[in-house]
Amino acid sequence: MSENGRSFLESQQYRFLHPDRLLQQDLKTIYTDNELEVGWPMGVNKIFEHLARPHTGLIIGAALGDEGKGRFVDNTVEQLLKIKEIKKVVVIRFQGGNNSGHTVQVGEQKLALHQVPSGVMYAKTLCVIDRGMVVNPIDLLSEIHIVEDIVGDTRKKLILSPDAVLNTDLERAEELLNRKKQDKAGGGTGRGISPSYAHHYDKLGFHVTDLTAHDWREKLGKQYDVYEKEFGLFGIQLSQVDVPDFAETKRTGNEMKRNVGNKEEFLDRLEIARTDIIDRDMIRNTFILHQDLFQDLSRGVLFEGAQAVGLHAWLGTLPDVTASDTSAFGIQAGTGFWKAQDVDQRIGVFKIPYTSSVGARHMPTEAHDAWADKVRDVAHEYGTTTNRPRDILYLDIPMHAYNIHMGGIEMLAGTHLDISWPDMPIKVCTHYTDGSGNTVPYQPGLIYQRGVVPNYIELPGWDGEAVQKAKKFDDIPDNAKKFLAFLQKRLIPIIAVTTGPKREHFLTIPQYD
Repeated sequence: MSENGRSFLESQQYRFLHPDRLLQQDLKTIYTDNELEVGWPMGVNKIFEHLARPHTGLIIGAALGDEGKGRFVDNTVEQLLKIKEIKKVVVIRFQGGNNSGHTVQVGEQKLALHQVPSGVMYAKTLCVIDRGMVVNPIDLLSEIHIVEDIVGDTRKKLILSPDAVLNTDLERAEELLNRKKQDKAGGGTGRGISPSYAHHYDKLGFHVTDLTAHDWREKLGKQYDVYEKEFGLFGIQLSQVDVPDFAETKRTGNEMKRNVGNKEEFLDRLEIARTDIIDRDMIRNTFILHQDLFQDLSRGVLFEGAQAVGLHAWLGTLPDVTASDTSAFGIQAGTGFWKAQDVDQRIGVFKIPYTSSVGARHMPTEAHDAWADKVRDVAHEYGTTTNRPRDILYLDIPMHAYNIHMGGIEMLAGTHLDISWPDMPIKVCTHYTDGSGNTVPYQPGLIYQRGVVPNYIELPGWDGEAVQKAKKFDDIPDNAKKFLAFLQKRLIPIIAVTTGPKREHFLTIPQYD
């Protein structure tokens, strides 16, 4: 590593370990001396640059989900397709299920995706629903039909791994029963993601390949019988349990439910989806695909994560976390072939002026003021999957720094640069202290976070409408540049930003000397 690169990484590490130090120096350098360093620094190699497969990227959430990952996948596909030698881009979802929602927009057409990868809007893409995902076949086919109403036939551009974890109404009912067992009302989307992953580990669940087997009705029928007996022990009739109805929710725009139904009704619904999936010939051995893909440099590769590092099963806001590996390292189990160091650009997506959160968790930086109300309304901060209002948090540098450190993130892409107003300053949490005023590190886990006190600075806002009009990075308001420079100084390089809701509201940030 060059001396320049070593110094750069040591500076990042120092600020991660000591978030309360060098604050005034950084503020003076940026806001008084006007020394703005935003983007990737020239002469600094990425950590695994010499080992990485060219034209590859990994896009994950750097905060608590809902950062705009689908938007960046969509924009990055466009960037890759502009490279002369790239003939097609393969977009790979490697974890999560339809408990996540990624929204992409082309012109006036907005599309919320849940299990289908975000690259589906382009003609020259191949989209892979890989082995690390939890797949509900009924919902998947409903989503595919919605997508096809907009983009046309997807039969040659969607691949489903036979090793993906199978999710049905049984696991969704189980999630509701688990809440009763634990006397917990909150957390989760009710889509049975956690039970599905749990049964992958305890070997009691099924995978897509089981659904396509000749004896699938017998296997799934026996599973229904087991669930029916367990629910009976709690005085609950399984057939009458309400579970989320994806198709009706999409049709009406409201959260809709249906009964699990009796065993024949349960199996008949699955059979319709199974027949459609088989007819589409979309199930492929993705391991062989990855082996070929690694060597074929005419194809760009993007790995699309769901949720975020802040919701990681082990590293997130316990107990309110998701059930899969949301870090860059999740592609190893999620594909069975790729390693994180194979990827050229490991990008964490975050919301620039604030953070949002949806779920039962309550974070120390939660905002309850006119600024937060305005952010929620203007940015339409409601869950893509559940339509629940999201909590608005002041931007939390210690949390982001931890997620970057543990998530394998090497660079940042920021969204919502246009959500700011000149007359409303932006509060930023720089570090935490305990009750005695001693600086303490950010640590994952809601129990730990109850005892910490966020320390804030206020930085000037900027004109969000001017941001939307910017055609290049130099066009954005000075205070927006300074805000980004401050975040980069405290975190890692920021290489791109979105400046509005449309596909064209996207700016890459050039390297600096």
